[in-house]
Amino acid sequence: MITKIFIRTFPSAEECELFESILQTKWPELLKGTSGVKFQAFRNAQAPHISTVVWEFPDEATQAAIEQLILDNISRFTKTLSPKTLTFSGARIMYLET
Repeated sequence: MITKIFIRTFPSAEECELFESILQTKWPELLKGTSGVKFQAFRNAQAPHISTVVWEFPDEATQAAIEQLILDNISRFTKTLSPKTLTFSGARIMYLET
């Protein structure tokens, strides 16, 4: 399992909400036909201008395919809205569920 996390800090809560609405509109259609991919978006009420997205991929080939979808379909919106973006990508080494 490979995880990639995007933390985007927007200039305003309104821009963050606009970006999140784009994600909610685009990703269900873009992810049709994929399997084993998990997409989660989080919002912190104390920091409404920050968007956090967590992806989980079954393998590197699937990650590369989704990252290409991000470049082709989502990156133009981040360029327009100009968030500061921090990313992390890595293999899961531990998982606990109780």
